[in-house]
Formats: sequence, structure tokens, C-alpha cells
Amino acid sequence: MTAALLAERPLADIRVTEIARAAGIAQPNFYTYFANIEEAVLALARETSFDTLTVYLDHDWDGEPGMEHARRLVEAALEVWGQHKAVFAIVNVLADQRRGEFAAVRVQAMRSVYKAFEAKIAQAQAAGRLSKAITPRLAGYECISVLSSMSLRYQLMMASGFNHEQVVETTARLLHLIATGG
Repeated sequence: MTAALLAERPLADIRVTEIARAAGIAQPNFYTYFANIEEAVLALARETSFDTLTVYLDHDWDGEPGMEHARRLVEAALEVWGQHKAVFAIVNVLADQRRGEFAAVRVQAMRSVYKAFEAKIAQAQAAGRLSKAITPRLAGYECISVLSSMSLRYQLMMASGFNHEQVVETTARLLHLIATGG
């Protein structure tokens, strides 16, 4: 219920009364579980994981077959972010403001994906395709930044004249380059 309301309008415009009504409970019952709406958003975010994206990083990313895995990852990321956009748009804002546990929840939701990128980057370094000056953990975080930025700004890119194929191909190639060095 809360996620549906968040998809319709900004957090500041949503009232506890509306969430309770949508959930079919009395307003005081909301406070049995949450102190405020932010806690309800935090609970939604804790239930969200992007672990399903790691399957695209389990494969070898060398050459054109690797590019295909990168493209599939980008397509899957768009789908997952689309399902959770309303919640994670708020989580990102509140995490950037260092409010409560939002930063930790954001990291936890993406942990398996950035760890998979980190491993792929370390493999490319071991194979001599990436400079040892690159910090795999940081580069993994940057890959997540690219994915989340693309996903959260997808509609803006469409409105700016880019098409779906351009967004997917450019993002996939950037991620492939970062993760493999080639």
C-alpha cells in the first residue's frame, strides 16, 4: 500500500491516515509497527534486494558473449528498478541526507551486485586487462552508480531524445569496459 502511494505522489504529501486506510487498518494500528512514514519506507526498502541481478555477472564477460550478459544485466536492472523506483528514489534521497539507516539499507540492497562487480574487476586485474591502480571495491560501487543512475533517469533520457536501445547499449558497454578492461 505504501509503495503504491509513493508511486503516485511525493512522500511529503502522504499521510498515515491514507496508508492505514489503504491497508484496511485503523490509524493507531499503523503506530503499532512504525513511528512514522519514514520507518514504513525503511521497512519496504529492507524487503527489497537486487540479488537477482548477480546471475548476469556469474558468466564470463569476455568478448561479444560477455557484452550480451552486460546488455541483459542492464535490461534486468531497468525492470527491477522499475518495480522499486518509488521506494528507492526516496531511500536514495534520505541516504544522501544521512537520515537514519537509509544509507545502510541502500548498501545492503545492492551488496551482492557490487560484490559481483568487484570480483569481476579483480579477475580482469589478475588477467592483466585492468590497471592495478583501480580499486576493485570502489570500481564495483561505481558500476552500481552507473546502473542506478541509468535506471532512475531512464524516463529523462527517453524525453531527451535517446531511445531504449541506445541507453541499454551505452550503459552495457560502459559496465563491460569497467568490469573487464576491454
